[in-house]
Amino acid sequence: MAETCPKCGYAQLETDECPRCRVNVSKYRAYLAKLGQPPAKAGQPSSVGPGLPPSPVEGGDWLEGSPAGFWLRGGALVVDSLVLGAALLPFQLFVVVPTRGITRWPDPARALVVNTAYNVVALLVYAGYVVWMHGRWGQTLGKMATGGRVVRVNGEAIGYGRALGRLLALILDFITLGIGYLMAGVRSDKRALHDLVAGTRVIKVRRPWLEGKPAGFWMRYAALGIDWQVLALPVVLFGITAAILMPLTMARGNRAAGAAVALTFGLFLLVFMVAYSIWMHGKWGQTLGKMALGMKVVRTDGRPLGYGGAFLRWIGSVLSAVIFMIGYIMAGIRSDKRALHDLIAGSRVTYTR
Repeated sequence: MAETCPKCGYAQLETDECPRCRVNVSKYRAYLAKLGQPPAKAGQPSSVGPGLPPSPVEGGDWLEGSPAGFWLRGGALVVDSLVLGAALLPFQLFVVVPTRGITRWPDPARALVVNTAYNVVALLVYAGYVVWMHGRWGQTLGKMATGGRVVRVNGEAIGYGRALGRLLALILDFITLGIGYLMAGVRSDKRALHDLVAGTRVIKVRRPWLEGKPAGFWMRYAALGIDWQVLALPVVLFGITAAILMPLTMARGNRAAGAAVALTFGLFLLVFMVAYSIWMHGKWGQTLGKMALGMKVVRTDGRPLGYGGAFLRWIGSVLSAVIFMIGYIMAGIRSDKRALHDLIAGSRVTYTR
């Protein structure tokens, strides 16, 4: 029996996906019921009331308009740090580094002045970048890369004034030792403390012009940067444990035992990092970095990579690194954006959203 689409009012609906607006009907009905809004009548699109969030658009497991969570926002922050690091690199190379001295001890007063000036410049660049990008587009380059956008609670653009207020509210996140930011990972609406203060929220947005297209060198590098941040915690924990055990064993005059501890932890860390790449790619076709940026590794025919393909691709990635990173750089010059390890494993990296 034909139904009416609860979103656009299409009256000849016979499946769970509307052929006109492509919304998932059952999920959209549940969404409207949660908001207390009536579904659309035949020929009349639905609309949410004032002050309520915009209607989400169904797209696989990526519900546009739904809250963007902690990991997506964390990935955006990593990408922004890479962008700002590149922008400030000339200042570092030509001003800060020469001040530190190479063959002689740097002058303490001069080093203090230069380092202070650098921190002030970096803070101003960061503030200007965040306020301008959020005020103009609602997105920094990091949020564009991960598919997030900052809006007011009612879904409207935040503007420059609110973008500045949101930036200043970040101070509260630092005062609370990061707890204000971690709130985005535990609250159902995924709003951090600075969002609550500024009256904003971060929502998911789709990038239809990218879906299905190959992911290039810089985005893959950004995904790798996110993975490094994810792996940093176990690396630090392993390092702390090794730093405690090694002196204890060597203090007893057994240097061989200390060396064995260091070697064991080093091997364990290597195995952990390799297992992370193979398991994530084999199970989901994505590491956490690729998930954050909306990318996935598949076979050339579109089938899942699998554990065998993930292992072969990892072997190829070692070769890509050994030949002076040329294998990785190939992803930046080939039209299909495939690196050497993709050619070896018969894989490709594509955007899923």
